[in-house]
Amino acid sequence: MANDIRRMFPDGECIFNRAIVICYIVTVAGGLSQQRKKHILESLPPSFREQYFSVFAGPEPETLHPDLYQRLIDEGTDRIIEHLRDYNERRRDVVKKVQESIKVLKLNRNEEAASVRVVASDAGNNGVDLRSAFAPLYASTALAAEGWTIVDEPIFEAGKPEIWSDEFKAQDREALLASNIQLKITEEAVERWDPKLVIYDGTLLIHFWLLPSDSSTGYREDFDRTLTRAIGLLDTCYERDIPIAGFVKRTRINHICKKFGAPKLRDTALFDLILRLGEYSMPDLEPMKGEVVKKYKDKAEEFGTPESKADKITNFYSSYIRTGLTTPFRLEIPEYCVDRLEEIGTVIFTTSEEESGIPFSVNEADRLTRVTTSISNIRTLMLYSKALDSVKSGEMRPEDLNLLALQHGEPWVLRDEGYVSDVLISGE
Repeated sequence: MANDIRRMFPDGECIFNRAIVICYIVTVAGGLSQQRKKHILESLPPSFREQYFSVFAGPEPETLHPDLYQRLIDEGTDRIIEHLRDYNERRRDVVKKVQESIKVLKLNRNEEAASVRVVASDAGNNGVDLRSAFAPLYASTALAAEGWTIVDEPIFEAGKPEIWSDEFKAQDREALLASNIQLKITEEAVERWDPKLVIYDGTLLIHFWLLPSDSSTGYREDFDRTLTRAIGLLDTCYERDIPIAGFVKRTRINHICKKFGAPKLRDTALFDLILRLGEYSMPDLEPMKGEVVKKYKDKAEEFGTPESKADKITNFYSSYIRTGLTTPFRLEIPEYCVDRLEEIGTVIFTTSEEESGIPFSVNEADRLTRVTTSISNIRTLMLYSKALDSVKSGEMRPEDLNLLALQHGEPWVLRDEGYVSDVLISGE
């Protein structure tokens, strides 16, 4: 069984030697009398005990009523397919209208051009919602690559360990702070490595749903700091004449479709029919608009940035590019980079894997930064473990462990492939 625990935590997590694993051993192993096991388990608060041990249980049985199952799965999927057929017909109608209005250009793979130094960055977040508070968990990575080689040790930054008991937009604030540190270390990477191109995984414009409407004071302050970071990064790239592009993998905008009278279609669905492998669209003549863009312009003005320069770093344009066998991705670029779009696209297309369409540098930054549910739950287990130590030392009482109980419905995953449940069920 000790080997099973080590396999569950292959990186040598100190959980193995801590009290929380003793609880695991009490539950699934022999060697202790039933009375002793009962005494240890009953000393833990019921809600804490139930939630902790749920991680070692098998999958929850399906209890959905058969009538509901039929409506949701059988009849529901029939209706969704009908909607998709209608959506597809409308999409094809729009393509006929816009094909002559959208300029599409072809890229060629060029390994020499793609060997330039590129800075890429990404951020991830996956905090936990406890009954008592939200514990954010976020981090970011920036790296330098030349072609398919990382040229130096990446820059990492972990988010501030804290809890928010009074933040009602906790997950939005966590995402905002993840963007903040990504902007920060991307600028650091530019200053350290002096690249020829910056690929920022995500949007250069802060997501509009992160705007601080009816938000806490802390949220508003974090938003302002993130906005300042964004202008700082754009200004640094502009002054060094380094093109920067936001590589947007998940996009829901409909700017082009709305312009052509189809506001209920997403632009990615439209360009999926227009672009072939290695093609990209020329940006619309009009820059992106909206409340977020206005805040960028206001912040640039607050810094005393000359209007001519402010427009070059706060006017943003979108281009769609097909770099692989997936649907097209969106590139978000400031005005001063528009005339270098072919150069940007060539590097991205050449270094992208055909299957995923993700450029090498972005994929590596994503891989090093991804905060999975497994990582999040291992951190929660460490919190449980250290809290149990505090109970043992008298710094906390057993009933205080209820502070660490998960919100109802929060998922437990230790290993994405379900290893823990397999071990307990099969005993292998």
